[in-house]
Amino acid sequence: MSYFDEKGNIRVALLETDAYKLAQTFVRPRAEGRERVNPLTSAQLRRFFGEFRQLEKKVRAKDFDAVKPLIKMVKSKASYAANPKNRKIPDAFKKFLIENVDKINEEKDFKAFMLHFEAVVGFCYGLGMKND
Repeated sequence: MSYFDEKGNIRVALLETDAYKLAQTFVRPRAEGRERVNPLTSAQLRRFFGEFRQLEKKVRAKDFDAVKPLIKMVKSKASYAANPKNRKIPDAFKKFLIENVDKINEEKDFKAFMLHFEAVVGFCYGLGMKND
């Protein structure tokens, strides 16, 4: 999946259908009488989104290339949070973070990802993610 269309604009689907489908995978309703298996909590969603917001501030204050290594480091943080001993985030969320961080090579990629992530967060709460 690319962030941009053939004209170089951010794809509308990235902020609509793509973001909604991802949110659905993160916010699965509980089966009657059963708990969700390793659900994404609002605390973990906010933790990673907040981290990216902090990186966004650094990109604005500095040069993107100076912040790029910190952006790439989020992959290791996601892997740690998803390891079998911790299981703080589900594998689907780890995959989302790693795949998107891999696509961030320029500042415009980072800006597009931030819009996409913001849309995912909005849909997660719209689908009933509870604050923990």
